[in-house]
Formats: sequence, C-alpha cells, structure tokens
Amino acid sequence: MSPSSFLVDPYADTLELPISGELGPTSADWEHEQIVKHLGAQFQVVREIGRGGMGVVFLARDIALHRLVAIKVLRHEFTSSDEHRERFRREARLTARLSHPNIVPVHSFGEIGDANSFDNAPLVYIVMKYVHGESLAERMRREHRLSPAEVQRVVRDLALALDSAHRDGVVHRDLKAENILIERGSGRAMLTDFGVALLRSLDPIHADASRAFGTPHYMSPEQAAGELDIDGRSDLYSLGVLAYYMLSGTLPFDGATFEALAARHIADQHVPLATLIPNVPAELGAAIERCLVKQRDERWRNGRELADALRAAPVKRRWFVGARRTTKSIFRARAMTELAMFAAAMRAIFKWTMI
Repeated sequence: MSPSSFLVDPYADTLELPISGELGPTSADWEHEQIVKHLGAQFQVVREIGRGGMGVVFLARDIALHRLVAIKVLRHEFTSSDEHRERFRREARLTARLSHPNIVPVHSFGEIGDANSFDNAPLVYIVMKYVHGESLAERMRREHRLSPAEVQRVVRDLALALDSAHRDGVVHRDLKAENILIERGSGRAMLTDFGVALLRSLDPIHADASRAFGTPHYMSPEQAAGELDIDGRSDLYSLGVLAYYMLSGTLPFDGATFEALAARHIADQHVPLATLIPNVPAELGAAIERCLVKQRDERWRNGRELADALRAAPVKRRWFVGARRTTKSIFRARAMTELAMFAAAMRAIFKWTMI
C-alpha cells in the first residue's frame, strides 16, 4: 500500500479519486512539482485536468478539509512576466469579490518564490472550487448540438451569473465554451476564468484598455473594435454567440485572422438561427438574436432581463408521453373492469350449477 493511501477517502463525494489505495498517475511537469514541493502539506495532487494559454489546472485534495479543489498554476514560461503574474492576481481578486451559485468561487491565492530569481521561479496559484462535471467545450465536442430546452437552461444560468458580476462592476470579456463548466447531476452551468475581466469601477481607461482581450470568435463588435468603454452588454453579445453555437453546432462568424473575424463581427450579418434550425422555439430564437444585435443599445439591457425572458418562454411539453400514460391507464382500468365482470359471471354460473 502507498504511504499516501490513508489520505484517500473512499466515501468522499466524488468518483474522481482512486479508491484502490494507490494514487493515479499525474503530470511530472514543473507546475506539478512545485505544488508538491510548496503545497504538499496541504494539498494532494490527483491529476492534471486542464491546460490553457496561461495556466495549468490540477485536481487536488485538500487534506485538512477532505474536499476536492482545482488548483490553477501560472505556467512556468510566464512566471517572470509582471503582466502575467498581475493577471493571475486580478483573476483571483475579481472572482473572490463575486458570490453567485453559477460562478465558480475562489478559495485562496498565493505566490511563493522570487520573481527576479532565474533559478527559483515563483509558484503563482489560485485554489478554486472543483466542479464535478465537464466543460461546455467537451460537451459540444461529444454531442455537436444541444437541445433547445438545455440551451435555454444554460443560457439562463449564465445570464444570471453575468448579471451578478455586472452589478459588482465586473465585465468578463472572455465568455466561451471552454470557460463554462456543466455540473454533473444538476446540469448547472457555472462561469469561470476571469483572467481578462475588467473592473469598471477601478480600472483606469487608457490606451492599454483598447487591447482586444478575449477570444475573437466570441467578441462583441465594440470589443473587436477596441472601444474603451466596454460594459456588460458586451458579455451578453458573447453569450448570444455561445447560445448560437450550442443550438446550431457552428459559430456565427469564422475567419483566418483576428482582423478578418473582427471585421465580420463589426459589419457582417450572421445567418439567422431560424434559417439554420427551423424548429427552434420562436421565443428562444428571438432572445438569442437580440443578444447578437450589432448596436449594444438594442440588446438586452442586462442579464436579469434576458433571464426573465427565458424563464417566461414556454417549453414544449412532450404531450404524447402523457397521452401514452393516459391511454395505458384507460386500458388498465378497462382490463380490470372486464376481469371483475368475468369473475362475477363465473360466480353466478357456479351458483346456478350448485342449485
């Protein structure tokens, strides 16, 4: 048995941990080694679960609290960059100020080591809630399209999350399938990765603010144009792009370069959803199309307004299921009646034959 096996709780509320007494294989990269070196007394690394442009995410177990967490570590090649370290700090601080059931919460943040030391690169990390499930990107790669009812539920979850963030002055600026987690069991959509978020109340508006942070396929026209004054309606445009993608399996615009994509978001008209998906519910389609309007004054004013519209939109019921059940009930009642009549007839026959 492994000397670490006593740390594995087979009754924990997860299926991610091995329960055989042996730990599963994990990455041997610098980021993993640094967690073991500096945080090993507090966290037990289970495995690597994601790798992005700026960070590596590990599934780990909080030894003292007996819970799973996700630890996001700044990649080794960026540890000497003041800008990247500051983005990590901002992500932790911005997310920590938000509290909503559809936003992945941050537990803690830390920096260990000297940023000026070539031999001792700092470990910069964020400890977050671990969401049992998968990313929306993984879900889309597997299923290609989602049902209108599921899209409506996911979009409403995210609209409420964005509304909460916007009320706290935080604009996400990088809404995309990779940054949405779908919780296993409940199906709840949860927003994560505020690495390029903008805090409107504190961030000064200067030339650097016009840099096009985010993912080109999901950018609003004003974001793609590098406008200085970005607000929550930019995120609602990106949410419309995401909803369009979930329903149709394709993005509204594509292009070989950032410039080409930006130009299309700014000037081109996308193919209407009703053309791609003729059977999309009218209310859902109209809500998404309103998100995708070029002029932000004509979009939804806020996420709450969008969420309320989706909640009020009728959901198609599978009436024929109920009809089948009703039909079965009728047949069952008729059969019971006929059996009762048959039994009564047999008793009558038996009575008369005994006379």
